[in-house]
Amino acid sequence: MRFELPSLPGGSAGLRAELRAFLAEAGRDWTPAVRARSWMGFDRDFSRELGARGWIGMVWPKAYGGHERSGLERVVVLEELLAVGAPVGAHWIGDRQSGPLILRRGTEEQRRKILPGIASGKLAFCIGLSEPEAGSDLAALRTRAERVPGGWKLNGRKIWTTNAHLSDWMIALVR
Repeated sequence: MRFELPSLPGGSAGLRAELRAFLAEAGRDWTPAVRARSWMGFDRDFSRELGARGWIGMVWPKAYGGHERSGLERVVVLEELLAVGAPVGAHWIGDRQSGPLILRRGTEEQRRKILPGIASGKLAFCIGLSEPEAGSDLAALRTRAERVPGGWKLNGRKIWTTNAHLSDWMIALVR
């Protein structure tokens, strides 16, 4: 049995070549330890450079700092970044999880305030999931959110939160 690969839409090969040239230069001094961390490696300068090139928030609307590019182009960028072990941790959660969540469920004010910072590589996010005696079991979370005048009151603890000490924002999973 043989499966023929379809030809990719125009522009993706050029994007891949552009990205590879950029990464060859940007990563010339990355040690094996830096490359091994890849998506856990936290480098704000690198993320800001990707943001300046339009490689974060690629599929988001321009009104929120995005670039309205295709999902395929986004996949090309992700493939190339991970293939060389690029330190993407400073923007990874914001670009892949928090930003799309804010885009879909956030208020208009949140979209306008936060999304451009993610797309530019200036804002870093973490995920508040793991808790004592629950680990990362979402069903076992005990942290509670209670609506109070002016916002929400959170009561509980989060632990083992990757890059929390380096992040600007947290998406916290609570009851």
